[in-house]
Amino acid sequence: MPQSSDTSQIIAQPLTPEAFARFGHVARPGLGNVKLIRDGHVRLSKSTTTFVHAAKAPEPALDFYEVQPEPGPLRARVIERHPFSAQLFCPMGAARWLVAIWPEGPERAPLAFVAGPEDVVTYAPGLWHHGIVALDRPACFSSLMWKAGVGDTEFRDLAAPVMIDWGAA
Repeated sequence: MPQSSDTSQIIAQPLTPEAFARFGHVARPGLGNVKLIRDGHVRLSKSTTTFVHAAKAPEPALDFYEVQPEPGPLRARVIERHPFSAQLFCPMGAARWLVAIWPEGPERAPLAFVAGPEDVVTYAPGLWHHGIVALDRPACFSSLMWKAGVGDTEFRDLAAPVMIDWGAA
């Protein structure tokens, strides 16, 4: 795919809760308060995820995204954010998936992570991010956020496309 001289490229890194902590939260089985229940037949992991939202966004919204895989690299052109609410993505039948964020805004460099099938990612309110991207196979994700009804999602065209490659991550 030809690239203009204005196109930048980044390489996605494996997702870890520590690497993502400044931008939101990563939850997965085995993290948080973990205990055995029901006579040891069930391991319960209580996540420490907080689900921040503004008082002006009182309505919870549960959505489902059925996503076809990207062949890669991704040519990111449009990003989005949700100013009033955190947004949670929970994979359902997914393999690896891409988490691409612009923590310092659309004019600055992005970061990208490769999440796994057990990773639940919560974007902090106002964090610019790319839409959900499945990597290896078709996937379904549930998404939860709080909505005000107006202004819940802002979209922004990037000044120049960003190529995001995930290689072996």
